[in-house]
Amino acid sequence: MGRIGEKMFFCLIIVCFLVPFATKSAEMEGANVVMKVFKLPQYNKDTKALEFIIYGDKAITVGVLVNLENVKVEMLEGDIEKIKGTVTSPTAVYDQATKIIKGDDVVHLNSPEMDAEGVGFDADYEKQIIHIRSKVKVTLKGDLGTMYKEQTGSE
Repeated sequence: MGRIGEKMFFCLIIVCFLVPFATKSAEMEGANVVMKVFKLPQYNKDTKALEFIIYGDKAITVGVLVNLENVKVEMLEGDIEKIKGTVTSPTAVYDQATKIIKGDDVVHLNSPEMDAEGVGFDADYEKQIIHIRSKVKVTLKGDLGTMYKEQTGSE
């Protein structure tokens, strides 16, 4: 191997050694991540129970915020088989720090008790609140008398 060959080999070794560290450095600095056709489970930090799962066609992280496209959120009762409700919307933004999902597009909420739709929403899993901002239409399901008795404890 001549001098040029040795220098090329040495440069190649340096590049191969440093590139992984440069990549890790970019990741540590909060580089944006793009996910396509994703499933993002969210767990309770104390109990480690599965709280909800976010599905979608595309997600782009921007710091703690995640911009979502064609989003579906399944809210669970500690078990993947026990779905409390499902929220769908063409676009939304998920704040990973607060676990709040917001959107300005059309939204649909489906649960065993009711279906709702409207425009714009704020969903806070911790407070168990979904606020639909405008053009709201709600369809109640089931026996309303039984639902009232269960909630109030009255006969």
